[in-house]
Amino acid sequence: MAKEHTVAVRVRYGETDQMGVVYHPNYFLYFETGRTELMRASGVTYSEMEKAGVFLVVTEASCRYRAAARYDQQLRIITKVDQVGKATIRFSYRVLGPDGTLLAEGYTELASVDGSKSPVRLPREVSDLLAKS
Repeated sequence: MAKEHTVAVRVRYGETDQMGVVYHPNYFLYFETGRTELMRASGVTYSEMEKAGVFLVVTEASCRYRAAARYDQQLRIITKVDQVGKATIRFSYRVLGPDGTLLAEGYTELASVDGSKSPVRLPREVSDLLAKS
């Protein structure tokens, strides 16, 4: 499971503080963008899973900040699937600046639940597709 997916995002003004530096919780939005696009590229979409009654909820999240991202910079979000369990998926992320500098790195773990928020197994086709990512 070492395949990585990269998506570019441009820092918007509203994501920064008065000094033009990305406000720290916005990195989790960048992680979400990376995760969503990796899943889409793998053939899995949140909307289709939700139509089938399976939802992914974040159960753990971590971000280590290395350097500041600034307004209007084009960032690269590099995402990979670290682990696919029976009802969980762990993703890892690296956020790189325009010159390739590591700005932040982290991970999220998501659990698969049904509409009543009870744990359920990941659909086999989803776990198979993500295990290949």
